[in-house]
Amino acid sequence: MKTKLSLLTLIIKLSLFAQITPEINSVKLFIEGAEISRSKNIRIESGLDTLKIEGLSPFISPQTIQAKLKGTKILDVNFRINHLKSKKDQPKLTKIKSQIRDIEKDLLDLTDQLSYLEIEKDLILSNKKIRGEEPLDIEDVKDFVNYYQNKMPQLLSKITDTHQQINKFESVKRKLINQEREIEKVKTKRTGEVEILYQSDNVKTTMFKISYHVSRCGWKPFYAMRASNIDAPINFEYNALVYQNTGTDWKDCKLTVASGNPILNGEKPELYPWRLKIQIASQENFLMNSSLYTDKNKLQVKKEISDFSMKSLENKKDVIQTETLTFTSFKIPQKFSLNSGQEDKRISILTKNLPASFHYYAVPKNSSGVHLVANVTNLSDLALIPGQSHIYFDGTFVGKSFLNPTTMNDTLTISLGQDQSILSERIKQEKKCLNNATLLGVTKKRAYEVAVKNNRDKAIKIEIMDQIPISKNNKIKVSYKLGAGWVLKEETGILKWELIIPPGDKVSSSLEFEVKHPKKYNVPL
Repeated sequence: MKTKLSLLTLIIKLSLFAQITPEINSVKLFIEGAEISRSKNIRIESGLDTLKIEGLSPFISPQTIQAKLKGTKILDVNFRINHLKSKKDQPKLTKIKSQIRDIEKDLLDLTDQLSYLEIEKDLILSNKKIRGEEPLDIEDVKDFVNYYQNKMPQLLSKITDTHQQINKFESVKRKLINQEREIEKVKTKRTGEVEILYQSDNVKTTMFKISYHVSRCGWKPFYAMRASNIDAPINFEYNALVYQNTGTDWKDCKLTVASGNPILNGEKPELYPWRLKIQIASQENFLMNSSLYTDKNKLQVKKEISDFSMKSLENKKDVIQTETLTFTSFKIPQKFSLNSGQEDKRISILTKNLPASFHYYAVPKNSSGVHLVANVTNLSDLALIPGQSHIYFDGTFVGKSFLNPTTMNDTLTISLGQDQSILSERIKQEKKCLNNATLLGVTKKRAYEVAVKNNRDKAIKIEIMDQIPISKNNKIKVSYKLGAGWVLKEETGILKWELIIPPGDKVSSSLEFEVKHPKKYNVPL
């Protein structure tokens, strides 16, 4: 009897276990996913008991859960998803729904107003024709014509204005509904719960800590390069665009941004013997049988992100950068907040002035424009990862580029846009050009003068590119004559001319080439 009573007491005790939701202390954000750490001081009972943690993300990886309850022995950790608990609308979603209701009321009022105006218009038109057997009084006719001429234009104007207002409200309503749908996509009524079975020798207050890995969040790099003039270094900005759709909000937590990705397969790649076989098979089968080892567990981590509104987080203190053997981490000094489903938030990781050398670049054959180009160095020390970069020159946005440190050396070449003060041209020398056909074959000659004018008040360094045709057929012969300054890369036919032009000067050089081929060939130039 005593044993049954003890068992019943244990069952009742387990059914009344403590339920808590510890605050998020820190978030370690990876390219895909994050490690969340929570903690809370709690009172625990003696003996065997269960602690239930509620209000967690439903996208937790159960195998990554780690729990610590000081002064106790943890016997079991179990994760499950609660499908019954409803979740309140986010403040932004609540506001959008309220705006939609207000617009619908306004639309109803405008629709009623339009109906009254249409009725009034129909009444006037129905009396437009004056009928009757009695003779018409000329004064009555004049009064009606005056009324019609004065009233009808005003009425038509009101009808038109009402239609326009309805269209505007309908347009705003559609946009709000689209926003509502986007937020609803990430809204979930599911919540994650963790139940921890523990054993304690006595009643006490102790610190509870739990950490886990969650998906549906991450960050991507966003760079900005700003140049003020050709005598100053490039100001380089390294930013992180953070997103999270985990189903729970992050409030005033410590944030660390890491360049690694723990969800990728952590096993090192292996090579297996590559044995050649002789077989007759289709190309598809051959490719399948002769392919090397493929890691089937590799995950696709590239994420396409649509247009977003960016909210910046001011970086008033220095970011602490640490490096491990596998990735680099940036500890953000300010507390960080981001609600689930909120717009991506931009965080400044670091800003740095980078050495840069500037020169001008022109391809007169394709365009008369001359572009300013910067060669930026010392990028290898910044632990960069592939990402989009915006480029600014003299405070003006000039374009976008994609910075991929995995495919470049320590020098990055970027275009800062066209300089209207420097002009280039490629003029065809008609007197030296000819198309001559004889019994022996066809001879074609082309001649050009390439000129560049520097209208700036200081000397510039410029690189001018052009080309001559090359032949891969021994029956098509190409010869050339180059003016001063040109350097030819024979395997490609690319010409390069590097020079320094003093302020206000104009320089030029010539290039000529001749192509000979049999008459039966058609070789356009």
